[in-house]
Amino acid sequence: MKRFFQVLLGIITLILLLLLVLPSLFKGKIEQKVTEVINENVTATVSFDKFSLSMFRHFPNLSMGLDGLTIVNKEPFEGDTLLHIGAFSASIDLWSAISGSGININSVLLDKPQVWLKVNQDSVANWDIVPMSETEEVEEDTASAASDFAVQLELFEISDARLGFSDQTMDFATVIDDLDFSMEGDLSQKATNLDIKTSIQKLNMKMEGTSYLKDAFVSLEAIIGADLENMIFTFQDNELLLNDLGLGFEGTVGMLEEGYDLDVKLAAHETSFKTLLSMVPESYLQDFEELTTEGSLKLEAVAKGTYVDTEHLPTFNLVLNVKDGLIQYPDLPKSIEDIQIDVKVDNPGGAMDLTVTDINKFHFKLGDNPFDASLWIGTPISNATYKGSLKGIIDLESLTDAIPMDSMELGGVITADMRIDGDYAMVEKELYEEIEANGQIGMKDFFFSTPDLPDGFHVSNADMQITPRFMDLKTFESSFGSSDFNLQGKVENYLSYVLKDGTLSGNLNHQSRLIDTNQLMQLAGEDTTTVKEDTTEMELVLVPKNLNFVLNSNIDKLLYDKLEMTDMTGKITIVDGRVILDGLRSKMLDGSMIVSGEYNTADTLKPFVNFDMALNSIDVHKAANSFSMIDSMMPIAKRAVGTISTNLKFNSLMGADMSPVLSSIGGGGLLESQGVEISGAKVQTAMATMLNNNKYRKARAEDLNINFKLENGNVIVEPFTTNLFDRKLTISGTQSLDQTMDYVIKMPVSKQELGNVAGLLGASLPSGSSDVMVNVLVRGTVKDPKLSFKLDEDFKEQAKKELEQEAKRAVEKVLEDPEVKEKVDEVKEKLKKWF
Repeated sequence: MKRFFQVLLGIITLILLLLLVLPSLFKGKIEQKVTEVINENVTATVSFDKFSLSMFRHFPNLSMGLDGLTIVNKEPFEGDTLLHIGAFSASIDLWSAISGSGININSVLLDKPQVWLKVNQDSVANWDIVPMSETEEVEEDTASAASDFAVQLELFEISDARLGFSDQTMDFATVIDDLDFSMEGDLSQKATNLDIKTSIQKLNMKMEGTSYLKDAFVSLEAIIGADLENMIFTFQDNELLLNDLGLGFEGTVGMLEEGYDLDVKLAAHETSFKTLLSMVPESYLQDFEELTTEGSLKLEAVAKGTYVDTEHLPTFNLVLNVKDGLIQYPDLPKSIEDIQIDVKVDNPGGAMDLTVTDINKFHFKLGDNPFDASLWIGTPISNATYKGSLKGIIDLESLTDAIPMDSMELGGVITADMRIDGDYAMVEKELYEEIEANGQIGMKDFFFSTPDLPDGFHVSNADMQITPRFMDLKTFESSFGSSDFNLQGKVENYLSYVLKDGTLSGNLNHQSRLIDTNQLMQLAGEDTTTVKEDTTEMELVLVPKNLNFVLNSNIDKLLYDKLEMTDMTGKITIVDGRVILDGLRSKMLDGSMIVSGEYNTADTLKPFVNFDMALNSIDVHKAANSFSMIDSMMPIAKRAVGTISTNLKFNSLMGADMSPVLSSIGGGGLLESQGVEISGAKVQTAMATMLNNNKYRKARAEDLNINFKLENGNVIVEPFTTNLFDRKLTISGTQSLDQTMDYVIKMPVSKQELGNVAGLLGASLPSGSSDVMVNVLVRGTVKDPKLSFKLDEDFKEQAKKELEQEAKRAVEKVLEDPEVKEKVDEVKEKLKKWF
């Protein structure tokens, strides 16, 4: 990080020097030269919109301006913006630069800078943009000792800055919004006082999905004594505010060749418990100003020694004490009282693994129910050693009498009594008899509802027993809306999962009388009645790789879309980033279904699905009325009566929006039916109109066997023959998922029926046949089919031969006339004489 700011300072200094030594007459050449020099020395793209030089703006000082300075990363952060400065300006004493003794910079101002610092999963930082060279250290030493030339700065100011930092290796992210900073001091002296003022309107910090700071206000006003010759900084008058929590620094910070020399103490100025509560985000603690509190606070932190990295830390400790705390809202009857907190964090200096965290006491009383917790953790890196307890009763109805819940309703009682004592090595070696991890967590008549979830979530009864080996879920009876969920089973390896990100495994039995997925999606914010108009994109759901669960499900009734499924049983396995369905069976649509397959996100760049499905004796009309997708893709199914059976294989890559990647869709299957009757479909109506015969408005097919394939988002129907309209037809073609069709129906049609379309056939009709074999081309879309007719090629060839035979017979008949025959013979004799 320090290297990044050195690089940034170097870039700005280089721009300053180049703009000072080159006359403004060559402005275009200056811009080009500055850009070339910088980009030759960094693995990033550096650019700026414009710069300006003026002797009049701050006469007699030289004024310099630079707008739109931008640094864009290359691989592996290709295209990411590392830095953007809206406007950079500086006021420089021109005569100090000419004299050669140093540059006196009156002020440097940065307006609207944005910095985005990132560390990816491979621990590569996006600010490492200057390649290391073998001569770099020598050059730096030479430069520092070459002369006494100095840059003297009097004012440095930043306004409206935004800074973001994320580290994927730690799942950590922080964002600073609206940062203002100013520093004044005479940097030309060997020792000076720096007057620093800074404020942050919004500070957010999140780690592993937990938000530690949300929209926190931060400000710092400090006078710091700066020994610039020895690079030692001493805290004098100062105050750091975190919301209403005021902190003060004492001591010194020295900058070393490698690391920092620290002798610093941090302590809270105020001793009121309420100042600590100001750190709680407003979304969790409302109406803070009206809150009545009692209790004293002690917050201190000390660091003494050298800091280099996490393996070379100074001695440090932190103490947090709250005594006799109380929280009381003026309009509520109850309070949270007898709050006692005692926390210590110690490290004797050295590695992070020597840190000891001791939450010796965490106690409060809600109504007549006390709650106590404690936790001690040592050697957190090498072998997490822990000892703790949790015991208490939380009456959620009493909680709503102590803390305002607005329109949220909350009820029920939670009980807990747990003890843990052991270390991770015991877990890893499965020495469960040496680990103490025992207790019970229970829940009775729990209820939670909001205006968006009016039916609420209920847990009528839950009981979980805890042992070192597993957590035994004895009972979990719950409901969400009209759906109910009852679970029983064991969850294993939970200690490894919590301590070292091990694999959480379990085997649960699931029983439900009813699951209404339509209502559940509505409760989750998805309005199933307006799916077509909903433009909200779904996001790919990644299955955690450190889960290994088997769920044995038994569901009496499940509602999905307009479909009702009953007697659903099967096994669902979640393992290695996969959700596997193993013989999930159910009754539906007067038939039955069996599904096996998987949803696989083990390779997060190429997630896929692969399913085998067998449907037996499904009512096709009910299917069309139960599945909106079938009605959308095959509206003809709504006009069908009968049953079908099918075996279907489906596989596809999944896109980031949870939709199949059309070009990757594969599979196929066999569709069978003993009999299906269709009437009034648009294709039939068009055929009846064009052939002027109403018999085509109704069709019945029996003993259907249709093989089909799925390729690149298309359904390819292989040629099959069936009896329709009292004739034998052969049908084949394709249909895309975008509803476009390209089918060919090969069928015999009477000449009388072809009267209206004879001109469209592209050939003459033979006279000897009553029926003509034609190809009916069905194109367009399922909602707007387009029909055309074409003579079948085999039939055209047959018709051609018949015409040739008719012509031959006609010639032979003409030659039977003696006079004609004599004339022909005379012509033959003359031809012989000529040739």
